[in-house]
Amino acid sequence: ATSLVLLLLFLGTNWSTIFLGIQERYQGADPADVLGFRSLNVIVDSMIILVAVVLAFFLVGAIIAARRVAKIPTIRLVSTKQPPELSIVRGLTWHLFNSHIWSTGQDAVKVIKGELEQLLPDIKVFLDVDDLKDIGALEEYIQSSQVILFFLSQGYFR
Repeated sequence: ATSLVLLLLFLGTNWSTIFLGIQERYQGADPADVLGFRSLNVIVDSMIILVAVVLAFFLVGAIIAARRVAKIPTIRLVSTKQPPELSIVRGLTWHLFNSHIWSTGQDAVKVIKGELEQLLPDIKVFLDVDDLKDIGALEEYIQSSQVILFFLSQGYFR
């Protein structure tokens, strides 16, 4: 919306400058023949209306987006109606480490991570495809996690 408003302001300024330039340089010429606007006020009024329409569309879009976000389910405490504050032990990075086998569990644990992040927006869940930087440091990732979820799918114990 900002880019569109700036573009409209730029066009309005240019059209106004061209309009005034035609009036000044060509005394008998009618700027309406070139630009299609019969006066400078029409240019300014048109730009104000276009900017107002763009801002109205942006506002409607923002309201719709806010209503959608408000409808996303989250876990809330009964006593306060607020999401729980998730604490993490000092020195740890992750609330949960997802342990799985790639061939049969990857898709499922990705869904688990996504659902947990939707229900508990402040949770930090380790998932190798998102967070693994070095396979050699896997034990360090586990030690940096508060809880380990073992997703036991076919082939996990092989």
